[in-house]
Amino acid sequence: MGATVDGFKATHQAAAGLLGQIDSESGQQRADTLNSLKEALVAHIEEENKVIKEAMGKSEATDSFKSAAQSFMDELGSVAQTALLPFFDKYSSASAVDSDDFAKDFGGIKSALSDRIAFEEGKFYPELEKLGY
Repeated sequence: MGATVDGFKATHQAAAGLLGQIDSESGQQRADTLNSLKEALVAHIEEENKVIKEAMGKSEATDSFKSAAQSFMDELGSVAQTALLPFFDKYSSASAVDSDDFAKDFGGIKSALSDRIAFEEGKFYPELEKLGY
């Protein structure tokens, strides 16, 4: 594995750890951990986009890779804007993360993040590795 992909996978593991913590916390501690998760995910998405744009510019990047990479970035941007950021905004306080709606909404976000991580690691990262990442 390339160092970049290894770093991305380490971020995924850290995010999974934070997701597990959130389940067992409440109040301000839960809100703080949720904020840490938000910060980690936003930084991760920015770094992924930077690397993917760089990879798309490599001479050995195929048209198929470029198309898949653009779709990857577009989809991730859409998910971030329509689901992730609104979720984090809605549940930014201790009282909000202890509300009845939180468990249901958090379950959906947790499942979506797990699915996304599996997709990235199983399908997309191998393509990045072929390009030296």
